[in-house]
Amino acid sequence: MKRYIVGPAILLSLVLGKAVSSAAEGNVCTRPFTDSSGAMEFRKSARAEAPSGDDNEHSQNDTLADKNYLGNAADGDAAAINDVGVDYARGQKPAQNFNEALQWFSIAVRQGHLEAEFNLGVMYATGQGVSRNDKAAATWFKLAAEQGDAEAQYILGTMYETGCGVPQSDSEAVRWYRSAAGMWHTAAQENLARMYQTGRENPPTAAETARWHHLVAAHKSPEAAFILGSEYCNGVGIPRNYLEAAIWLRVAATQGHVAAAYHLGGLYDTGQGGPQNPVEAAKWYLVAAKRGHAESQYSIGVMYGTGRGVEHDLVKAYAWLDIAARQGLQKAADKRDLIAREMTRPHFYEAQRLKREMLQIKGIIAR
Repeated sequence: MKRYIVGPAILLSLVLGKAVSSAAEGNVCTRPFTDSSGAMEFRKSARAEAPSGDDNEHSQNDTLADKNYLGNAADGDAAAINDVGVDYARGQKPAQNFNEALQWFSIAVRQGHLEAEFNLGVMYATGQGVSRNDKAAATWFKLAAEQGDAEAQYILGTMYETGCGVPQSDSEAVRWYRSAAGMWHTAAQENLARMYQTGRENPPTAAETARWHHLVAAHKSPEAAFILGSEYCNGVGIPRNYLEAAIWLRVAATQGHVAAAYHLGGLYDTGQGGPQNPVEAAKWYLVAAKRGHAESQYSIGVMYGTGRGVEHDLVKAYAWLDIAARQGLQKAADKRDLIAREMTRPHFYEAQRLKREMLQIKGIIAR
């Protein structure tokens, strides 16, 4: 094994140069970019995180996996080496030891291992086991981002937007946000939408920019964004592009456009253009449902009834479906009646009480 662990500190100094210096040399932002990026957690290689079977099977599999990846690490397997580093960083099984974690990650990155690059970025971004150093963090996140890691791309976008560890650049921030958003990273989509909304970013082509400005001139901004999002979704007048559709629908939805919230929920619910994301779908259905949108009320009622994207809750399912039925949706009435057959009497009475409370919310029934 020794032949693999020689010189990780030398490697780091060669790759980073003076960027790995202390905070006293000005490499730490006064406004940390970590305030705007959520996932600063050490990551094992993808194959190591997949669960299977019951708890006893997990325990047995964990023991076997330990033996396997420790053996593989001794043989120089980059994924296994990274996973040993994560165990040291998290304090799982071996006691927490960031010096050991740093060494193992440093070995893995010599083989270009993506997760190890990301993990070194986390160490320098958060100051765990090393002096916090945003320039060094940016170096490692960029290496992972260039290998196509959506989370690293999103984090790098926040660094360019805030000027932490890299020169401030809206264009670079947008480039990395767009790359992550293209893999349906929702936080990256949110940041792109915010930049659209504040005028710091325009659509990708001049023709689409002109279309946006024309729509703004004819409509209030939320309606214009909704129209453009719908055109992207349907391929009307411009090439179909579900990513741009999601971004513009989000612009409209965050400004209170009810139909945009419903259609944005539908994109995530059906997985048009990207992976299905029922949690994000439920979020936007709820936004529209609370504003009286009957189809959204039906959709969120169904989701509560099945536990998809939200907790399984027959009481909330019944209440939302009943409110949608009151607005004339027969399918909601049919589904509500099916749900009622599954409910206990106490749950049915609780649903009636919740429904009465919800009906007091202004706007929950469209006028």
